[in-house]
Amino acid sequence: MKISLQPATTNLDNNTLYHLAEDISKEYRTVNVTVTSPITLDNAQFQLAFDKERNQWDSFKLLGWLLKKFKHNKKTKILALFDLDAYSRAFDFVFGEAYYQGRIAAVYLPRLRQEFYGLKPNYSLFYERMVKESIHELGHVFGIVHCKNRQCVMHFSISLHYVDTKERSFCQSCIKKFCN
Repeated sequence: MKISLQPATTNLDNNTLYHLAEDISKEYRTVNVTVTSPITLDNAQFQLAFDKERNQWDSFKLLGWLLKKFKHNKKTKILALFDLDAYSRAFDFVFGEAYYQGRIAAVYLPRLRQEFYGLKPNYSLFYERMVKESIHELGHVFGIVHCKNRQCVMHFSISLHYVDTKERSFCQSCIKKFCN
């Protein structure tokens, strides 16, 4: 099994991406994590995911676009990193979303940054949030549901407060779920 980090519409440098791959590897020890070159955006299909009224991207449509783009590679889990503000049908915004027990997940970076809220940039806080959300969304891809343990990386994050207070690792219960 393999995880492929797919930067898309991001300004993340290679050093950040490789550190992220290393941090994800620490949690998914038995899975090979690689960084690939940025996704080439298919303008026609890709633009269908943008909701002009909301001025946001429809996460479900972006996941569908990714699935079509990577349909040939069934042994690799894809984690796309987008610098796009996204929403999901049930939520005004999402930090990320995944196909449960699927192959595709995405993390949306803008709301993980302090600047989005008019605050002073804090790279280390942004990076920590990105790591947690990446591990969380990949957890869904591997079949782990939301956890009630507020410290577990699989705890649902309805706001940055929840992202910031949870750990970047699985609780013992979720580790068992991943290993089974």
